[in-house]
Amino acid sequence: MYKKIVIPVILLFFVFHTKCLLFANENAEAKTEVETEATAEKETKAESDTAAVAETEVKTEVGTEAVAETESKAEASSEAVAETETKTEESKEAAAEKEVKAQESTAAVAETEVKSEEGTEAVAETENDVIATVNGEKIIRKDFDRRMNVIKRMNQDVTRATRLQVVNQLTNKVLLKQFVEGQNIDVSVEEVQGELEKIKYFLKSNPNNSEKSLEEVLETQGSNISELKDEIRRTLALSKYLDERVSDDEKNSYFEANKNVFNGEKAKASHILISTTGLKTDAELEEAKQKIEEVKKEIDNGADFAEMAKKYSTCPSAENGGDIGFFQRKGSLVEEFAEVAFSMEVGKISEPVKTQFGYHIIKVTDKEEGKDVSYEDVADMVDFVYMQIKTEDILKGLYEKAEIEITL
Repeated sequence: MYKKIVIPVILLFFVFHTKCLLFANENAEAKTEVETEATAEKETKAESDTAAVAETEVKTEVGTEAVAETESKAEASSEAVAETETKTEESKEAAAEKEVKAQESTAAVAETEVKSEEGTEAVAETENDVIATVNGEKIIRKDFDRRMNVIKRMNQDVTRATRLQVVNQLTNKVLLKQFVEGQNIDVSVEEVQGELEKIKYFLKSNPNNSEKSLEEVLETQGSNISELKDEIRRTLALSKYLDERVSDDEKNSYFEANKNVFNGEKAKASHILISTTGLKTDAELEEAKQKIEEVKKEIDNGADFAEMAKKYSTCPSAENGGDIGFFQRKGSLVEEFAEVAFSMEVGKISEPVKTQFGYHIIKVTDKEEGKDVSYEDVADMVDFVYMQIKTEDILKGLYEKAEIEITL
């Protein structure tokens, strides 16, 4: 069985990253000569003596002025020297200030580098935060974030319920890994590589992925080759485990009781959804339940179903009166919804149905009968579907015994 069903199971893996100034000093020198010549002649007139005296006084005044000028220049020279010294001191202070600023700048750069290193360490630490443990085995945030990024790229709303669903997927993965490891089932490298080559072939056959490598496709899914190989190994081991415990008679019996899963039968339905996504308290959940019951009463009292869907439903299909088109029994919709829809007759309206999305009222509007098929015609599909069912049974048992702690 495992050789037939590994590829479909693995393909589901894809459905589900800057001058100083110099001053010249001047030195002035002045000499004063005062000479008084007295040529006294006895016959010189008094006026000449007076003139000589006046001249002597003038010269004396000139000499005095010269001395004063010399002293003034000396004082000016001293002031220039003092000014030069002052500016030199200011220049030294400016240089010292620049040196201090340079040191401060170097310290600031060093501090920035330290903070950058601390930031990198903080990111690494966050990526390695434990968001859950399964029987002591850790699930880290990095794995969780990779899957959440895929959901965000698909423009899907990220709610508390969405986060818990991703944690649940990671928990299932760990539980199944622990289970198959405990069975000591041998899976060779050649078997894993063989399935990997088949997956590459299927991807190249798909027009949407023919120009992309397997690595590129895996990256869009938040995964990588190593993780895919681990997934293949676990799937092969689980397939071998089930192949030893599930008989053809058991699978045949399942086929006979669920032919509408394999014969192509389809149902068409409309629905009204009162979403419980994001609701946390019991009071909020109870309010949603009461709301769907009130809507059902209005319909029972004659209200048009399509108009009620447009008025109350939180599903995007509301604008079409709740119409979601045709779907098959398995793989299209959540099991709780599909099970009720396929059990109803055309035209009938269901009681409120609870799923992971909220409360639904379902109206089946059409059905397409399936064709006649035998077990041999659809044996591979029966193997695939039945493996899913048995895997879910195994997971239920593992959950009951597991010690799971979610710290997200």
